[in-house]
Amino acid sequence: MNILTNEVFEKLNEKKLVFNPFLFSHRAHSESDIKYYDLPTINKEKQLYLDNNSSDFDFVIGTKFNIIFRRTDVKGYQKIDAELDFVSLKKGDNIGVIPKGYGGIVRLTFKDKVPEITKLLVQNENEKYDDSKNDVIYFTTQEIIDEILEELEKAENV
Repeated sequence: MNILTNEVFEKLNEKKLVFNPFLFSHRAHSESDIKYYDLPTINKEKQLYLDNNSSDFDFVIGTKFNIIFRRTDVKGYQKIDAELDFVSLKKGDNIGVIPKGYGGIVRLTFKDKVPEITKLLVQNENEKYDDSKNDVIYFTTQEIIDEILEELEKAENV
């Protein structure tokens, strides 16, 4: 099994995810979305706006991520160098934190360039998620991916 299932996710959530950066999204924001939500313009080569789903982690500006992976290909994770440098709970704000339990829009800035894997995200508000061409993308740390891989291995050996 190389898919992050709800069962594995729940086991991890009970012990680790609430204390470590773990961001996941299925949607990136297009130019029209950026204008609609009154977000600052970005350098598309190095920055990306994402929908942030509700989380058990407080997302604070300055949070760093060094791993990216797809829900359907966990073992194919990639190393990155990214920082959360903007968060918004509602149109036109920039409060600096998305408290646990809330969703919003986040901006990641990458040291190098935006990873190709993010092209699997739905690319704007009007597009519908389609399993045949889209995936949920996760951003986290090496410590957490190691835990995830350990849980996946346990699940495979049951």
